[in-house]
Amino acid sequence: MEELYEYDVIFEELEKSTVLTPENSVHINNDIFIQTQSLISEIKEKQEIRDRLNSLAYSIGWLKSATIIKDKAVVSKAINTVLKNKYSSINSIITELNSLKDKIDKLENVHTNLLKSGLSLDVKALLEEDFKEKHKKLNELHNKQKTILLNLSNIFVKLTKNSVLKK
Repeated sequence: MEELYEYDVIFEELEKSTVLTPENSVHINNDIFIQTQSLISEIKEKQEIRDRLNSLAYSIGWLKSATIIKDKAVVSKAINTVLKNKYSSINSIITELNSLKDKIDKLENVHTNLLKSGLSLDVKALLEEDFKEKHKKLNELHNKQKTILLNLSNIFVKLTKNSVLKK
């Protein structure tokens, strides 16, 4: 979980994207410029996924503690939280991760369309260099978040299975 914090910088870098600089934005179709700004803003909002994962991890830790002390009422509450909490349930995090991936893909499509537009070669080169690294880091972040969710889900299944079998 801690390594997700190192990706905070990518969200800051997105705001400083070469596409958004005044000297480059004058060459860009206004619709593409607005679409890029909007997608960057929406992707920045997905930074919250890390907090949702932390909350889910806390709930699973709570479930683990409850199974150790064999408190059925707390086990039931913890399971309910992991499955139904609107902010940090497994399903809500899956939805957010899918939304993040969709936004990353849309940003890539907008970038591709931008490169196909009538920009000068030097501006295209700057945009491509800037985008390539940020796109790579966004995909890495998404994959790490997916892996963490999968690991937390596996722990949840094991704990739930153990508590159900003991009944």
